[in-house]
Amino acid sequence: MINQIVTLESCWHSSGPWGKAIPSLAVQILEKVFLSSSDISGYCCGVQWEREEWIYAIVCCRQILYLPQTEILGTKLVEKATVATPVFELGDVVEVDFGEKPTRRIIQGIFCLKNNWLYAVEWRSPTLSEIELAQSRIIWLADVDLVKVKV
Repeated sequence: MINQIVTLESCWHSSGPWGKAIPSLAVQILEKVFLSSSDISGYCCGVQWEREEWIYAIVCCRQILYLPQTEILGTKLVEKATVATPVFELGDVVEVDFGEKPTRRIIQGIFCLKNNWLYAVEWRSPTLSEIELAQSRIIWLADVDLVKVKV
């Protein structure tokens, strides 16, 4: 039993939470969207895997709304970006320096904040419940904190 726990603690990050194939996105980052409940528009500035689905960060009316696919309608019109393209993509395996030795993680979210890209990785196991459930397993890091790993 102890060997199974050690294996779980050391390998939980080796596959994405979505399984083998990354589910496709409903809209692209920087795509103009409409809120399905109204005629208000905004644009997608990020996406994160949460509760078994993609949650989209939508800039709308000077705020950021976090919505599932069912609450947005894509237009296929992408805003002209003044920011460089992201260094990493969803599903990329990266090394993160959390402590004594770098650990491998999978990019589970991308977010553009003030013309800088941030990337979501899990910093603790999703199956170990000793830590409070209110505490997020996700940490957002800049590209300088990550190194792409060839798998």
